Amino acid sequence: MNNLATSLILGLIFGLTFGQPLQAQSANPPADEKATPAAAGQAPDEATKKLTELVHARKYAEAQQLTAGLLIAYPHDERLVKAKALIEKMLAAGGQGAADSGQPVPPAPNPNSMQLTGMDKLEYNTLLELARQAQQQTDSEQQRASLGQFMGRSSAFLQKYPEQMLLWQLRAASAISLNDAMAGYEAGQRLIAAGAADSTDPNLQRLLAQLNSRGWLDKQKAEDDSKYGGVLGAWKVACNTDDTPDRRGDEEVFVKSDSGQIEGYYMHKSVGHKEPRPNMRGTIGASGEISWELYLHSISGKNGMSLDPEDPGGRYFEYNSIAGKALYPSGWQPPIDYVLSPDKRAMTMKWPQQTANVRKNADYISQHPVIWSFEKVSD
Repeated sequence: MNNLATSLILGLIFGLTFGQPLQAQSANPPADEKATPAAAGQAPDEATKKLTELVHARKYAEAQQLTAGLLIAYPHDERLVKAKALIEKMLAAGGQGAADSGQPVPPAPNPNSMQLTGMDKLEYNTLLELARQAQQQTDSEQQRASLGQFMGRSSAFLQKYPEQMLLWQLRAASAISLNDAMAGYEAGQRLIAAGAADSTDPNLQRLLAQLNSRGWLDKQKAEDDSKYGGVLGAWKVACNTDDTPDRRGDEEVFVKSDSGQIEGYYMHKSVGHKEPRPNMRGTIGASGEISWELYLHSISGKNGMSLDPEDPGGRYFEYNSIAGKALYPSGWQPPIDYVLSPDKRAMTMKWPQQTANVRKNADYISQHPVIWSFEKVSD
């Protein structure tokens, strides 16, 4: 999980971040009173201040959500226990309890934001616990497994209770960690519909900015990322064999083709622009897998330069090349191996080396493939 998503999830669970300004009904401390550190086992002053502001805005459903998250972290804080009882009273009374304190009588709560009870309440708290456990994982694979479990269970829960904004916020942060474009788009749209774009909360703005920077607030871009496995965009490329030094600095730019597949264009550092023809292509399979091919030139020129008129340009490795001789293998070739990282920000491909003397060098080139290492530059 990346550091930003980790901090976002942790902040959400503790009820210290996100959401529109939530306000409460308890009295504010005097303006000149100095803040004091929270006692052991008590929620931070920043959290209780948010809760205080929450009820004052008469957003009792959101206050209840915030209190539930805080009580998971600080179950023995009597202030939170009392706040929970007060908020439940306000919800049950349709907001009429505000008249006792001289506050304007709020409207009855939205029936879609009714208090969770029984197994639904237990499932809600379980989802918060799953998200917190995922944040605490130090092993990346275990983190992804925990987040995947949270995403699956929260999806079913939100079909029943789509107004639970805290869960949508957690899903947005989790989608970033899992690189799940469509889940990020759905969560982003839910948050924006709830007014998150106008929120003054810096953490919520960072979350939306993360979604927007990936293009996931746009449905077409999110669908493209989902369909094309997150590979569209620019990648730095380092290419070498196990007995030659790395050649670094060049890039490969992957775009959608007119046929709905993937085309890769090589960009030489020394040239500064991408080649006019694709040197790579990827075909999307029925289950979403990508079958890659790389064009290897067919005739070697002097100093390893290509004489192939169809050569789209790119990096190749030849072993004992002979100018003017046909090379093997050549044309569109599949990789020997292809690995895409779980976060889809790095990938490795292995390609065959080429030779003009197959009988002499076949064993050597098969044992020394070309290794391309990709690192995502931009989406």
